[in-house]
Amino acid sequence: MQLYAHEVKGADQYLLGAMATATVVARVAFGIPLGRVADRFGRKRIIYIVTPLWYASLILLVLAPNAATLVLSAALMVFYTLMSGVTGAMTLELVPLEEQGKWSGVLGLFTGLLAVPAPILGGLIWRELGPVYVFLIPVVFDLLLRLPLLATVSETLES
Repeated sequence: MQLYAHEVKGADQYLLGAMATATVVARVAFGIPLGRVADRFGRKRIIYIVTPLWYASLILLVLAPNAATLVLSAALMVFYTLMSGVTGAMTLELVPLEEQGKWSGVLGLFTGLLAVPAPILGGLIWRELGPVYVFLIPVVFDLLLRLPLLATVSETLES
């Protein structure tokens, strides 16, 4: 995000600092309240509500006409991290306790397998298609893969 803001949008060190600060402030402001809301109203519901905020952060980054939009984009990007936390909590509730070690190992395996080719692929996309696509392709994959898969998962909130 910062590389794009600097190289494509012309952000200087002060604007990059403001973007980083906005991310930290948003995490502090929304982290615990969002977790509590997820505990109360359901994790899937919160994931569905927060996902458009992550999409908005990427779209605002790509279309940003000014510094304020870049800062807003950075602040909204924190919802991806918060959504990941909600997803992690949901995963722990869906996977039986005796299987959590195996599940963690499988996730670690796939994460490790993707750790090398993902940045290479991102670099190729940046160079060959354009930097905008590094941010827009994940939105498309999320809409077409993750959200439909999430619809098949049961809600973990106990009534």
